Amino acid sequence: MKRIGLIILSLLMTVCATQAQTANDSVRIKLQTTAGADIAIDGDWSSTNIMYTKVATGQHNVTVRYGSLFEKNYPIEVSTTGNTEFSFLIEGEANISSMPQATIIIDGIPQGLTPQTLKIVGTHNIKIKGDEKEYFDISDQITINPFETKNFSYTLKKRPPRLYGMVIANYTGCKAFGATLALCRNWGAYLRIANAGGDFGIDSEGYPEPYYKDGYYGTGIYKKKDPAYATVTAGVMKRCHKYLFAYIGAGYGQYVQKYEQTKDLDGTEFSYNHERYVSGAKGVAGDIGIIVKYKALLLQVGYASILTGKFGDTKWHHDPYIGLGISIHKNKKRN
Repeated sequence: MKRIGLIILSLLMTVCATQAQTANDSVRIKLQTTAGADIAIDGDWSSTNIMYTKVATGQHNVTVRYGSLFEKNYPIEVSTTGNTEFSFLIEGEANISSMPQATIIIDGIPQGLTPQTLKIVGTHNIKIKGDEKEYFDISDQITINPFETKNFSYTLKKRPPRLYGMVIANYTGCKAFGATLALCRNWGAYLRIANAGGDFGIDSEGYPEPYYKDGYYGTGIYKKKDPAYATVTAGVMKRCHKYLFAYIGAGYGQYVQKYEQTKDLDGTEFSYNHERYVSGAKGVAGDIGIIVKYKALLLQVGYASILTGKFGDTKWHHDPYIGLGISIHKNKKRN
């Protein structure tokens, strides 16, 4: 009996020692793979890409799977004194560049400026976003297989300039008031009208010498008056710079320099005034100028000339002018 008891006690001690050794040889480990991938150890699959589990020391088999694109087994050694965290990342590389430099947005999340190498895998929606005032965005869908490297290069399309409408009031060297209406994006058109009022005529009596004495205009004395002037021109406009527009055009114009003659019939009757039109031009008019834009304000400087139909002592009619106005603009629909 004593011997049987010793045998039973020995067996119990062996079992306890084995259980203690087994407990001491169990290790808690962490397994991690890329988001969207599946991971398992010894056939036990995790519901996420990160797995915490307790395993015995020794050899184990880790399986990593990314959809139908990739699946691979990795042997690991677990010990009480070794590594307890294991990472099995499935990555590809997307080398993304653009002209000009722009922001990369992947699945709605900004990633920084181009050029850039992103560690991604799978299918993703990408947007290349430049200066929205200058360039259209580019949207694309890219697919990177596990451990694949791809290069993506994008060229942003420049937005056309805004369509500007312009209204300008101007004043000419002939003491005429005018207005300029224009529409321009890269190219455009304009219409300009100027008028100083008055009648137009041609005097065949010749050019009178303006003369006065003591501020009094007597019989046969001529006094220079404001000219009669009108012109209508239209033409093309070009945007030369962000803040500068140039235009050139042609049309019709007429100009007459008037003189007033005061007549006294016999010194007893009432005197009367007679206007004489002795010099001017009438016919084809040319027009050229520039418009400088600052925000919504416009400054116009131009030069107009009546090129044909000159009479009297008119050699070359010229009419510089200046104007101030405002602009309104319309953008093309942005994507």
